[in-house]
Amino acid sequence: MSGAAPRRVLLTDHAWPGIEVEAELCAAAGYELVEAPPGAAEPDLARLAADASGILTCWARVSAPVIHASPGLRAIGRMGVGLDNIDLAAAAARGIAVTRIPDYCVEEVSDHVLGLLHAWARCIVTADRDVRAGEWDPARYIPRRVSSLVTGIWGLGPTGLRTAQKLRALGCRVLTDDRHPVRAPDGARPVPPEVLLTDSDVLSLHLPLTESTRHIIGPEQLALMRPGSLLINTGRGALVDIEALCAALDDGVPGAAALDVFPSEPQVPVALRERGDVILTPHIAFSSSQSVLELRRRATLELLLVLAGQHSRYQVV
Repeated sequence: MSGAAPRRVLLTDHAWPGIEVEAELCAAAGYELVEAPPGAAEPDLARLAADASGILTCWARVSAPVIHASPGLRAIGRMGVGLDNIDLAAAAARGIAVTRIPDYCVEEVSDHVLGLLHAWARCIVTADRDVRAGEWDPARYIPRRVSSLVTGIWGLGPTGLRTAQKLRALGCRVLTDDRHPVRAPDGARPVPPEVLLTDSDVLSLHLPLTESTRHIIGPEQLALMRPGSLLINTGRGALVDIEALCAALDDGVPGAAALDVFPSEPQVPVALRERGDVILTPHIAFSSSQSVLELRRRATLELLLVLAGQHSRYQVV
């Protein structure tokens, strides 16, 4: 129809090959999916967003200039859990809805936490490196009995809760932070953060990244951890002060770290890459063939739901 507003959805980036799932869903709803080039900078995203009704974003930053560049923008869909890459204030000021998918990878992330915990507790990573280097000295390792560990969960959203449940099933004593004590699963004990830090053999972070949680694990918090303990972060990289973590590891408090997320991905600090007491994975805790397909479908459908004038139950703005 002549003069009709463009019906386009901008896909800023994606962590999987192809866009067939998103494109087909958009086309069925009467929208054209426009894919930004890989690594598109803010000016490019602003130009592509100029006639978009909706934006789907994975990790690219949807900044205020990008939002303001699109007079017809009505919804932004985060293809993931966290919202730290979207300027929520700019969206709210324009009355633009923002959606997310907070529970698509609960099983995957909680499984990854348990995998990292077992890799550390059973010395799997260090033993693998040694054997590949031609070293055979079983007596040098001191594996831990997993069921005897005190495990702390900081953040009881869907993923933190599921992780706590799985740890309880393994026989671990589970502590949780006490901000939402009613969420604690059966057998888990809510405690203040300082107790969580001092009493946990393993501390796993499941917090969103906000101004109040940025570097929530810094020098003071690290100093409270048990000597030889393990810090796991599958949440957001900037929850942990990396410089402070390296200094604390030098002192053996904690004794090790297992990180799937980093402050400036895909860059991984050299100080971490050179350490043998840190297990590193490239932000894959969320990923499985099932979770990625679920994310792609649900994120696109929630965005289209808002564009159709309905309210998404995953709407945060």
